[in-house]
Amino acid sequence: MTRNPRAGFQVWSGLTLGIAFGLATAGCGSDEPAPPSGSSSTTQKLLILHTNDLHSHLNGFAPEEDYTPLTKGDDTTQGGVARLAAAIASERASAESAHEPVLLLDAGDFMMGTLFELLGTTQASELTFLQDLGYDATTLGNHEFDWTSAGLAAILNAARTQGVKVPIVASNLQFSADDAGDDALEAVASAGMIQPKLVKTVGKLKVGFFGLLGSDAATVTPQAAPVTFEAIADAAKRMVTELRETDHVDLVVALSHSGIHADGTGEDAKLAMDAPGIDLIVSGHTHDSLSQPVQVGSTWIVTAGSYGRFLGELSLSVTPATKAGETATLTIDDYTLRDIDDSIAGDAATQTKVDAYVDVIDAALSTADLAYRDVVATTETDLPLPQYAEAPIGNLVTDAYRTLGAALEPDDPPLIAVEANGQLRADIKQGTAGNVWFSDLFRVTPDGIGPDQMPGFPLVTFYLNAADIASGLELGLAPELASNDYFLQVSGLKVEHGQGNPLGRISRISLVTPDGEQELDPTDTTTCYKIVTTNYVAGLLGVVEQFTGGLLSVTAKDSDCKTPIDPTTRFIDADPKTKGVQELKQWQALLGYVSALPDSDGDGVPNIPAAYGSPQGRYVEVK
Repeated sequence: MTRNPRAGFQVWSGLTLGIAFGLATAGCGSDEPAPPSGSSSTTQKLLILHTNDLHSHLNGFAPEEDYTPLTKGDDTTQGGVARLAAAIASERASAESAHEPVLLLDAGDFMMGTLFELLGTTQASELTFLQDLGYDATTLGNHEFDWTSAGLAAILNAARTQGVKVPIVASNLQFSADDAGDDALEAVASAGMIQPKLVKTVGKLKVGFFGLLGSDAATVTPQAAPVTFEAIADAAKRMVTELRETDHVDLVVALSHSGIHADGTGEDAKLAMDAPGIDLIVSGHTHDSLSQPVQVGSTWIVTAGSYGRFLGELSLSVTPATKAGETATLTIDDYTLRDIDDSIAGDAATQTKVDAYVDVIDAALSTADLAYRDVVATTETDLPLPQYAEAPIGNLVTDAYRTLGAALEPDDPPLIAVEANGQLRADIKQGTAGNVWFSDLFRVTPDGIGPDQMPGFPLVTFYLNAADIASGLELGLAPELASNDYFLQVSGLKVEHGQGNPLGRISRISLVTPDGEQELDPTDTTTCYKIVTTNYVAGLLGVVEQFTGGLLSVTAKDSDCKTPIDPTTRFIDADPKTKGVQELKQWQALLGYVSALPDSDGDGVPNIPAAYGSPQGRYVEVK
C-alpha cells in the first residue's frame, strides 16, 4: 500500500490504541519447582539455547518489504520469529536424537520495538510466541516497564488470558509499601506470573534459575516507579545461597538484564566476580554479541545481540557434585552464535500467525488512515545509526522534532532538537526497492507511553542556557562515564570536539539558524534557548549531575531563563484547535516530517533526501 504525499505537516491523531490497564485477579499457571531427581556423578550433556532483547521483532527487518521468511537465498534481512522457530526446532531435533536435554532461555526486553507492541495488552503476541517456541524461562528487562508497571501488569494479564505459562523470573524487584502505583504488578507477581526463582529437573540435572535487572537498566527506566530494584550482587548472593542450600540444585543459571559488552566487560562480568556460585549468566541489555562465552572466575557468560538476529547454542557437559558443599563441574563442549537470516527457511505456521497479528494491527491503525505495509517514503540511501557519533538517522529524527515543534508553536519555535541514542532503536536501510514501510519507520522511535495512555513518548519543550547545553553534550561525548545511550543527536547545533579529558572535549558550540551560525558561550547562564525532545529524555536530565559527580548539571527552565520547571509536562499540543492537550508522539512527528518531504521523482511518494545518507557536520572532531 502506498501513502500519498501530504501537503504540509499532518499529525495522525485518530489512532485509538489506548492501553486499558485492567487487572484480573485470577492466578496464572506456572511451572512448579521439580522434585529432586537424584543427582549422580554421571556426566550429563545439556544444550542451552538462548536469546535476549527480542524487542517485539516478530518479522525480519531492514527493510521489511524484502523479508521472505519461507524461502532461502533471496534477501539480506535479519531475524524473524519464523526463522527463529525453525532454528530452534532443528536444534531440538538434533539434541533429541542424541538424547541430549534442551533448555531455551531469554534474558529480557522481549517487548517494545515494533508495531507488534501495540497488541501488548490485548494479544500479548511477544509472550505468546515465547510460549509457542517452548521457552523454559525469561526475565524482565527495562523495556518491559515502558508502559509503566501498571502497563506491564496489563500485558502479563493479557498473556495469561492467551494461555501463556512461560515462567518469568525476576529476583530483585522491590514493590513500594506506600505508593499504590505498583499494586497491579505486585498482584500479578503474587499470583505467580512473576517468580523470584525457578527450579526444573532437566535430564538428570536439577537446574535453578533466577532473574535480575541491572543498575544501568534501572537508571533508564524512570517509568517503572514506584518499583525499585535491589542491587544485583546482593540479590544474586541471596538467590545462589537459596538455590544451592535449600533447593540443592546442580546448576545455577542467572537470566540477567544487566549487560556485557563485546570486550567482556560490563555489569554481568562484575556480577560474576561479586557473586560467585553462578554457573552461567545469560546476559541481555547491551545489545552486544559474544562469539564465544566469556569466563569470569568459575562463571560463564553468554549473550546473543538483539532483535532475534542470533540464537546462542551452548553445549555443556555437567558432572553433578557428589558431596555436600561441592558444586557441579561444568565443561563447555561447543558454542555457536547462529545467524538468524536468509540461510534459514522459516516455519510456515509461525509466519501465518505473525501475518494474522499484522491484520489485527491494521484494523487498529485504520482509524488513523495507516497500515503496517504503507509505503510512507522511498530512499536511495541507508540511514545508519553508529555509536558515539553523529548519526544520519538521528539527523532525520531531530529535524522532524524541530520542524514539527516549530509548526505547532510558531510564536516561539524551538531552536534546538535533541534525541538520545538510546531512544533511536533502528536505522533505515534502502533495501531492494528503496521503499520505507510504516513498520520500518515506527521501529526507529517505538518506545514509551504518555499520560494519555497512547503508545509513544510525547514531545516537550523547555529552555536551557548554553552551560546546560554544553553539559549535556559533554556527557554524551564521554564513554568513560556513560554508555552510548546518552550520546545526543542534534538539530540546530554544530558541535566541535576533540579527544581531551572525559569532561573537556567540546571546543565550540554553534547555534545553526537560517541566518547562519551563532557561537554559544559554554559559560553563559543568562541566555536561554528553546529545546524540543521527548519527555523521556527530559526526565533524564538529572543523570548528567549524577554521572559526573556534580561537576556538570542540566536544569530545565521556563522562558525567563531563571525559573526551574518540570520539563516532562511541557507537552507540544498536536492539535491546538481541540480542547485540551493532544500529545505529539515522537513517531508521529517523524511520520509527519517524512510525509511532507518532497516527491522528487513524481511517483506519489515522498523521497528522503540523499543528504540524510551521511553525516552533515553537526559533530566535527578537531585535532
